[in-house]
Amino acid sequence: MRKLGWIIMCLLVLTGCSGPLLQRKTFTVELGQDIYANAALYIKDAQNYPTDDWEVEAKSSGVVKTQNRFTSENMDYLVVGVYDFVIHAGNRDIDFSISVKDTQPPTILSCPTEIDISTGQSIDWSAYIKASDLSGVSFSTTSDFNASTAGSQDVSVRVSDRFGNAVTREIHVNVT
Repeated sequence: MRKLGWIIMCLLVLTGCSGPLLQRKTFTVELGQDIYANAALYIKDAQNYPTDDWEVEAKSSGVVKTQNRFTSENMDYLVVGVYDFVIHAGNRDIDFSISVKDTQPPTILSCPTEIDISTGQSIDWSAYIKASDLSGVSFSTTSDFNASTAGSQDVSVRVSDRFGNAVTREIHVNVT
């Protein structure tokens, strides 16, 4: 009988007395994705725990909790960075991090295939290419472009964000 008690105690220790575990210590999400204050999203086998009674709190400064979502101050999303959080699970606190990254190139909303400019005119590519990205966009040419003489030329225009994500468009430029 003593041996059976020992076996039962060992089984209890091995099968859950340690409490809830995180799915991972650091969660990685794409910039602009919603980050919710729902403990069940972060806990392994969450259906086995009363996660509705638990609170998720941001430990990092500059993070705002609005209607069960975390955002950066004055933003509708968390900006790129690593943020620390804690889940208050009854009498236990569970720390974890969320890493927000921008891995997506800008979205091209409109782009002409051909433009006409005057000789010597510099090109403001943002006037021709409409693009968006939560990290902002910048324009550069990846080919030598010379507007000092009349003629036609194909120009590769690189639209990138501040994290190096980019997309390239070819535009035929007629210099008159």
